[in-house]
Amino acid sequence: MNTVIDRIGDLLSQLQSPDYYEREEAVKELGTYSQDEAVAGLVIAMEDPDLGIRELAADFLSQLSGPTAVQLLIRFLAHDDIGTRNLASEILVKIGNDAVEPLIEHLTVDDHDVRKFICDILGLIGDERAVDALCERLWDDNGNVVCSAAEALGEIGSPRAVTSLLAVYDKIDDVRLQAVEAIGKIGDPAALDALYQYMQSPDPMIKYAALEAIGTIGDARSVEKLTPVLTDADRLIAEVAMMAIIRISDRNQDKIDIDLPLNEFQEFLFDGIRNRNEEITRFTLKRLSHWFGSDVIRGLLDVVDFVDDDTLTEVTGILGQVGPSAGKLMTEKIKTGSTGLKLKLLDVIKQFVDESMAEELLPLVADPDPEVRQRVAHVLGIAGYDGAIDSLTNLTTDPIGHVRSAAYSALGWLCTESRADLLFTGLDDRYPDVRDAAMGALIVIGGRPVVEGFTRDLNHENPERQRLAVTALGWIGEYDVVRPLLSAINNPDPSIRRSAINSLTRIGQVDDLEPIVMALSDENSAVRKAAVTALLTLQGEEAIGEVRVLLEDEDVWVRYHTISTIGELGSRRYAEYILPYLDDEQDIIKIAAAKALAQLGNRSALPALERLRSEKNQDLAAAAELAVQQLGGKK
Repeated sequence: MNTVIDRIGDLLSQLQSPDYYEREEAVKELGTYSQDEAVAGLVIAMEDPDLGIRELAADFLSQLSGPTAVQLLIRFLAHDDIGTRNLASEILVKIGNDAVEPLIEHLTVDDHDVRKFICDILGLIGDERAVDALCERLWDDNGNVVCSAAEALGEIGSPRAVTSLLAVYDKIDDVRLQAVEAIGKIGDPAALDALYQYMQSPDPMIKYAALEAIGTIGDARSVEKLTPVLTDADRLIAEVAMMAIIRISDRNQDKIDIDLPLNEFQEFLFDGIRNRNEEITRFTLKRLSHWFGSDVIRGLLDVVDFVDDDTLTEVTGILGQVGPSAGKLMTEKIKTGSTGLKLKLLDVIKQFVDESMAEELLPLVADPDPEVRQRVAHVLGIAGYDGAIDSLTNLTTDPIGHVRSAAYSALGWLCTESRADLLFTGLDDRYPDVRDAAMGALIVIGGRPVVEGFTRDLNHENPERQRLAVTALGWIGEYDVVRPLLSAINNPDPSIRRSAINSLTRIGQVDDLEPIVMALSDENSAVRKAAVTALLTLQGEEAIGEVRVLLEDEDVWVRYHTISTIGELGSRRYAEYILPYLDDEQDIIKIAAAKALAQLGNRSALPALERLRSEKNQDLAAAAELAVQQLGGKK
């Protein structure tokens, strides 16, 4: 059997095969070995003519941490092929900290390109062990190496490099920009005095970099130095100074007490919001509470379409604070805005819409987007603008159901009894949300024509109209509707009988309870349950004599409901009716009885409840345990 070394030797030979698949298999197997010979083979494969094999070898090498791979890869930094050099650089960066010391050792090689590449790699790795060696390279005789060393020190971010960077700024003109940028990335306040000087440089690039660096450091005392630059003739420099102040403000929790010429930077600030710059957005929105004006409001309206949901909430909140004074600007903007902007602005406008604004919004009822038509219908209703009635009436025939629903709801706020017939037509719509909206509108209007209309509908040929009528009469709640609802308890549809009883329960003033008492023997269990609730709600304890018969109902859920409803009365005298059901055959009835007896405060039930605590049915045992605790029994 071949040894591992022999096998690796075979694989190294296989790397020379003209067959792509053989070379690929060789690389894959070499990647499973840790011996130096295998590592060397993977490095050799980095010169394979096929990109796929080179990248495969690179993947294996990037997972290694031994010195052999690093030393061999460093040699590739001098390779004639730029692709191979770049691949070697990428692998060394992935190897990371284990490559730092060997890279530092090679920082003094004769080839200045290799020195530059090593500086770049050390910067990307970001290990502080490289700081001293890179500071030495700031004095390299090759300008590219010096610039790369400065950039690398900025990436590492160690304050130890600041002194050297300040020194090289004074000595070498060509590296000044990179030195200032590096100082900014490091963010050491010790460099501020020098940066204030650099801020006066005639070179706009140096000035730009110094301003950015000051902003990155974030010292609040710098604002005083930056403020004069806000009036710089170079607009870009002025905006960089403003951005530096914004960053300083952000880092100091907005505790910057100085007047800023914000009006001069409106376009810059709103562009920042539009581009979702978080620092600019926070800064600008915090100042809007005391920075209003038509131009500012227009700027806000221009960015609404571009912000995320959280920012939108803030912006709409601010516009809401501005209130009606912003209304005209918003109604102007909404006419030419996108669908998204229209929807967002309608949500803002509804907070303070008045009749004059509503009149401006009327053209939106013909908007091609149904969501806009739906939203504007809602806003017109809130405005109470009766001049919108005809437009909303047209929307009740809109092809989109949600639009019709919104139109009916709005008409409920605007119409009088004289328009009741129009709203009754909505009760025949094919969509339930539209029917419910029309019913709701009629309930809001109320009055005799509406009550009479719903009373007639109790005998409508359409059972849905009957159901809506019963529900609506209950919500209208006037005494005149009681008699029609009592008659509806005899309706052949059990759902209508139940709804009629529920509506009477909600009204609470029923002189003739006989129809509800009769419903205790209804063939439908849901109707019987509704009758139990109604009688105990309307009569209280007086109804016990009638209701207790359902404790023996054939339907287990009627019995459960009756027990529970008696328990809710909270009167201890009725515990005797419930006690026997702790021994019922149905566990669910035992559970209802345990809960009810606890509500009734009946301690005589404790012995039976104590026994139920050991039941196998966990729900029953838990109900008994809770009841015992509520009655003050043994824990």
